[in-house]
Amino acid sequence: MRRLCHMTNRLCLALACVLLAVRLPSLVQPMGADQGLYAYVGERVLHGGLPYRDAWDQKPPAIHVAYAAMRAAWPKAAAVPGADLALAALTAFLLWRLGTLLAAPTVGQLAALLFLFLSNPSFARLGGVSVRAQCETFIAAAVTGAFVLLAGSRHKPAGWRFAAAGVLFGIAFTFKYNAAVYAGAGLAALLLWNRLTRTAVVAMAAGFLLPVAGFLAWFAVGHAVRALYDATITYNLRYSGQTYAGPVHAVTYLLTFPVRHARVDALWLVGGAGCAVLLAAALRGRDRLVPVAWVAAACLSIAINGSRDLPQYFIQAGPALALAAAWAGSLLWTRWRIVNLAAVALVAVGVWRVNDFSKLADNTWHDARYAVGRSSRTDHLARYGDRTMRKYSALAMSELAAELDRRAAPNEPVFVFGFSSGAYVEAGRVSASRFFWSRPVIAGFNAGRPGYGVSGLLEDLRRHPPAVVALQQRDWYPDVDDSAHFFMSSLPLAGWLRASYEPVQGPAGFDLWVRRQEPR
Repeated sequence: MRRLCHMTNRLCLALACVLLAVRLPSLVQPMGADQGLYAYVGERVLHGGLPYRDAWDQKPPAIHVAYAAMRAAWPKAAAVPGADLALAALTAFLLWRLGTLLAAPTVGQLAALLFLFLSNPSFARLGGVSVRAQCETFIAAAVTGAFVLLAGSRHKPAGWRFAAAGVLFGIAFTFKYNAAVYAGAGLAALLLWNRLTRTAVVAMAAGFLLPVAGFLAWFAVGHAVRALYDATITYNLRYSGQTYAGPVHAVTYLLTFPVRHARVDALWLVGGAGCAVLLAAALRGRDRLVPVAWVAAACLSIAINGSRDLPQYFIQAGPALALAAAWAGSLLWTRWRIVNLAAVALVAVGVWRVNDFSKLADNTWHDARYAVGRSSRTDHLARYGDRTMRKYSALAMSELAAELDRRAAPNEPVFVFGFSSGAYVEAGRVSASRFFWSRPVIAGFNAGRPGYGVSGLLEDLRRHPPAVVALQQRDWYPDVDDSAHFFMSSLPLAGWLRASYEPVQGPAGFDLWVRRQEPR
């Protein structure tokens, strides 16, 4: 029996390595549009700047610190898929450990394999470039680690484990504030294990507050707590609230989106079915409700983000869904093996029909061809986005970076008004304004306050005149106005631009202006 277990472990480990190896070609992928934002702010952090005060983005600060670390370790676009790959491996390892602690080694093995197999970003549009190394990717790893610590507390001295789990929940919170709900799922797990004590709650709360207090102290020293609050709370409440017509709509979305998403994502399909099985099996062991509570917390966290159904929102539920599916499958298989052969076949058909495996193969093959020099950089980047129809085009962003590098000296600021911040990073240039992307200005956020809106942007541009101005032609419409149209429709901005700049030929998708040469 022991020899069989060792063979099973080796086989599962080999399969996990194969599933990770399948992701290796993604290392040649460019940064997505969101990742360009994080990378730019991360670069400013590396140079002593502060998010929001020196580079404005609405995400909580942990993602910017994470990207600063990634850029310090690997200052290339590959840092993004590289970090995503590393986090996938870490999360799978933690799931393996968690499933073993909660149920049996086979549950941990199956959970890890399901996660690696069905959460591959290459199933998504554009090869998954927009969902790699997002906030939710880091949240998923942190929360999984927290549950491993809590599960370990059932049989061993628990004080430090409660505190460490709290730290991980706190770290998840600093990536996105809605991730606070996972701490509630952790407390629910302790309740189900009969481990919910005052000591546990105090230790978890103390651990949770450590990373939060650390970030607050950082911003307090930089006199930027108000900027932090405005960007990450005021703006996000408005951004999320815009998606709901009222409380009834919010509740309706929460109850219905898991079913809708199960129709397009096989991990949600098998994980949702697993939750149903575990709910029924909880009559014989209420600890089986732990994955269900975790999935419920993930659904609530997604709904708090809003009803935009952005693909990155759903990443955070992956580990919980994989664990639920693995545990439920193990329970069914050990009881009615013959009957469940049909169930396994049914699930396999469902997974095949829901996930587009041809897209996975095509995206992976495309990246592999470029990695070995079988396609040009231009052809490779052209696959990622469309400059005429979508807000993101990797090729257009790279072409813009080349223009910024050619037309501006390394110490001269430039300005890109749009959603192509990766151009700053690739060109190694600094924005003339802390509003280095256009959405907050176009949306009129805090427009009546000093330093915000059109007037705040104009103050920055006058204070640090850019050598080059690039206006993105197609990015936000119909949600809000496109950047180029908004800029030239604003009399103060258009007047400032025409007074000192002249249009030149630039990459398709951008209106390019350079500083007018003074007559000698």
